[in-house]
Amino acid sequence: MTKVLPLQDELVIFTGILRSSEAVDMTLQYGGIPVVAPLIATQEIVSEDDEQKLLSCQTYDWLIFTSQSSVHAFHAKLMKYQLNPSSIKVKIAVVGSKTACAARSIGLEVHFIPSIYSADVFVKEFPEIATPNEKCLFFKGNLAKKTITDGLVNPIDEWIIYETIEVEENKEQVRSVMENNENCSIIFTSPSAIEIFHKSIGSQTGYDKLTVCAIGHITKECLESFGATVQVMPDTYTLTEVIHTLVEWKGRE
Repeated sequence: MTKVLPLQDELVIFTGILRSSEAVDMTLQYGGIPVVAPLIATQEIVSEDDEQKLLSCQTYDWLIFTSQSSVHAFHAKLMKYQLNPSSIKVKIAVVGSKTACAARSIGLEVHFIPSIYSADVFVKEFPEIATPNEKCLFFKGNLAKKTITDGLVNPIDEWIIYETIEVEENKEQVRSVMENNENCSIIFTSPSAIEIFHKSIGSQTGYDKLTVCAIGHITKECLESFGATVQVMPDTYTLTEVIHTLVEWKGRE
């Protein structure tokens, strides 16, 4: 007798930016059908003073990265101006294990990661290892909230290093998948993807027929503000843990 896998015939929709295939591969292993349809993409913001900004990084005590996108944009600028990441002798703080991996992969040493991968936890725990007068440079996207900047007492400058854009063609793919299939789980990794989904799809379809998965309590709160019930949110804020938790949820149904 063939054993039924936990995600057998379940369409699992990935709405965020994928940096690896690990979570997709796990979905397949558990019998699910991954639908990779990111509703957002990021692109580096280029300006004439980028080189001067890069050189000024050494004047800070800390560089702060809260996403892989910010690390990738920073690395692109270093490569453009032929600057070696190992020459950056400033302390590095990141939010999340994946952001830490991205930073280490380009040769940066990570000195601080909060216990929970969220900006609001970051601002609570960062003062435990940084003195109030240590100067910080925060690399961020154009849609990032002011949690880091407003939450720290340290002198802090911001560098909006990338922007988030909508991926129009994937909206229709997500809508079509939802309309033509009963067993759908959908994974959200950020409020920006949720807002796009709700504006173009969720406000018309609702969320009741979906198994809604979220990475992080901020993402969960955003979904709930739009009337969604979040069934799946792992304690560790990574995509692979979302799949593990989704498997556990489906096993209880």
